[in-house]
Amino acid sequence: MKIPNQLIFVPLLILLFAGRVTGEVTNWSTDFTNTLKTAQARHHPVLMEFTAPWCPYCKMMETKVFKDRKVTDALNQFERVAVNIDNNAELAAMHSVHGIPAFVILDSDGEEVVKSSGFMEAEPFTQFLQQGVTNLSFSVAQKEEFDSKARQVEAMLNSTNPKTVQEGIAMVLDFCDRKEKVYRTFGVDKLSLLAQRQPELLLEGLRNPGLMARIRVANLLRQKLGNDFNIDPWEKEEAREKAILEWKSRLVSNLPPR
Repeated sequence: MKIPNQLIFVPLLILLFAGRVTGEVTNWSTDFTNTLKTAQARHHPVLMEFTAPWCPYCKMMETKVFKDRKVTDALNQFERVAVNIDNNAELAAMHSVHGIPAFVILDSDGEEVVKSSGFMEAEPFTQFLQQGVTNLSFSVAQKEEFDSKARQVEAMLNSTNPKTVQEGIAMVLDFCDRKEKVYRTFGVDKLSLLAQRQPELLLEGLRNPGLMARIRVANLLRQKLGNDFNIDPWEKEEAREKAILEWKSRLVSNLPPR
């Protein structure tokens, strides 16, 4: 029995439209976590497309724009993942995505570099991808700056000068409040480590002029030292200074001999 050409064409057309959402036609992943792991291993940026099967403009991007030769060449610089917004509301909220299609470029550590939303023809979409690559070069420079500052902090914390140590603690506390994930992670981890291993050094953080910084330090020290730790971060400077000196003497005297 001969099957009419029209009946062959219709299911083929359906497959062309559906294939991108499942990652079968242009080799886009649908697993964000694994895509990010691959990007980290290969040191590649990530392009996320927030999409949905019911979105007509998403299908136009996928069946028309993504097939453009220049776009294809630009896309090859990225690890690509198609994110179904219906199933990933939290990830969409994290990147302030409120409509689709939306495109978010991340560096290999998952930090957002640039984003755009709405349908784009091939030329402006290629420019968007190029902008992301350009911005990534600034991201590399920022990471080098972070590495330099992290080494500076380590040196300051190992100093024998109490004032230098205090300045190092202040830098760590500043890191905790920065918008960049790499700074925040370093700051929180460093404070937690100091609280566990060198609480006498972390006491310097209670001299910080910022109330929220002092509260952060006091909470960590209370977790380590128990409810006996009674320095109030809200206390006036003179009272705090007296308590800091008392606790420092107490902690140092309990340290094993070097």
